[in-house]
Amino acid sequence: MAPVPTYDWTVNAAQKGRPYFFEIFTLLNFAVLCFAFPRVAPTAVYTMVTILPSIAGGFLLQALVGMAVRLAFAYWRGNAPELIASYRSGGWIVDTIRLAIFSGLWLHTYGWIKLAIPALHPRLFDQQLWNLDRAICFGYSPNVFLLTIFSSPLMLRVIDATYADVFFISLTLIGIFFGSSPERGTRITFMNSNTLLWLLGAWLYVALPALGPAYRFPEIWLPLAPLLGRTQYFQRMLMSNYDAVLSSLRGMQRPINILFGVAAFPSLHVAFQTLAFLWMRRLTQWGGTLFGIFALFIFIGSMVTGWHYLVDGIAGALLAWGCYAAACRIPAIRA
Repeated sequence: MAPVPTYDWTVNAAQKGRPYFFEIFTLLNFAVLCFAFPRVAPTAVYTMVTILPSIAGGFLLQALVGMAVRLAFAYWRGNAPELIASYRSGGWIVDTIRLAIFSGLWLHTYGWIKLAIPALHPRLFDQQLWNLDRAICFGYSPNVFLLTIFSSPLMLRVIDATYADVFFISLTLIGIFFGSSPERGTRITFMNSNTLLWLLGAWLYVALPALGPAYRFPEIWLPLAPLLGRTQYFQRMLMSNYDAVLSSLRGMQRPINILFGVAAFPSLHVAFQTLAFLWMRRLTQWGGTLFGIFALFIFIGSMVTGWHYLVDGIAGALLAWGCYAAACRIPAIRA
């Protein structure tokens, strides 16, 4: 029976309360956004106050679910007292609160960077990404190729019905797993890598703006509307929000949802699944298999549904590997 480790607050007791990398990096990115796009600063500060409680509350709820599951297994294995001691420690409780708060802050910052793309870099590179995809695949579009392979009505309906669910289920499972982890190094280092992934990805959106193949080449996907109804509903919703952002830049105010930004390169759908796969393969016997399947499904599904180009997924996977390696190997990023 493997013992449950007590919660290691820090290696050096004198470092108690020091800021973690994910805290510093989030605040730095928010400051850079406000400097690069000062018009957004007052609104971004206001929305921070409104969005933070819901995201932080969601994280705490996930952590509680994970605690209940871990405690059930710990009672069955006979090592519940050690796990309870970790959960009752001041270090675990304080870190959990910090993780919850900064989950909301990095997501808020990510959302605003993504929304600000038309102001920071208005040019779109969809045609170039489409051409690069074709060059990689010997003149044939991988989006069209995969649509041909999965062209049966049943397959398209399955992908349409499950793509978003698989993505959000994986987000929830990762939140439950790492939010309830009794090991400080594991949960903090994961948070460092995850924050690095989303915020670097957001600035890559700005560096190479693109809407995605379903928006740039609608003639390919619109005929499939009866089979991709759910996907195209979400795509219309996000494009309506994108149009509201453009209207705002022209001085016409319309309601904007900061979580409904539109960007394709890199695919952070694929990036997150890849990061989750790398972490879960390292920590569990079942996690590598499950999240490997999730990553492959999202990679293929993102092209079938028209959210992403092939190069978006490749760039997302490489970004995930880089963030995982950085968090595990660079002392300034490790917990």
